[in-house]
Amino acid sequence: MSASDLSKKGRGIYESPEEIDPNLWSELSSMERKEVGARASVRYDEGRDCYQIPFLHQMYACYPERRLIECIDQTGPKELTFQFYLVMLTYLLRAQPIGLTGRMVTGSEIRGGNFFFRGPHVLFTEPLEKRFGDDGQSFLEAGLRLGGGETDFGDVSFRLWPLPKIPLGYILWLGDEEFPARLVVTFDASVEEHLPLDVIWALVNLVGGALLREAQSA
Repeated sequence: MSASDLSKKGRGIYESPEEIDPNLWSELSSMERKEVGARASVRYDEGRDCYQIPFLHQMYACYPERRLIECIDQTGPKELTFQFYLVMLTYLLRAQPIGLTGRMVTGSEIRGGNFFFRGPHVLFTEPLEKRFGDDGQSFLEAGLRLGGGETDFGDVSFRLWPLPKIPLGYILWLGDEEFPARLVVTFDASVEEHLPLDVIWALVNLVGGALLREAQSA
């Protein structure tokens, strides 16, 4: 799915999972289950006929034949978005059997990212800067509650694992009288082998929204 597929001319962005390209479901259904699970580092539950995919601190089930994704945890969200479905399906379809590089890069350092992550596809950082720019403790606590681990960058930072092969680093420099707050999202350099740019953008949207909701519910 290309970047243009994430928006509908004259109608805004896709919102409903029912708008997912059915070819993605057909492709996933045609794949050998164990091969998909091995590539994506997820478990396939033969009894329930679903992939079990950890996303942040919760577990989700993806049913290829039913064309359904749901949160297994009782406290998890009941309604899932188009972008969530797109990220999960693309990850299962495209994840590669490779390990992490150990080199964290910014969006502009990903192949094609310097051009793509602009304008309507700017990475989800400004809402987080506004919410946490003078409240680093709440930012850190939200990240830790989502399963993150604290790191030693900027004023406050942590690393999250939204998907088994895709860590995201969040680095916040707090605002002061001289400079506004600044947030940078980083990725293991291998991310470009697993997800296209538009899906990386969608993933960052999902994680950013989760951080805001986690802080609100604290």
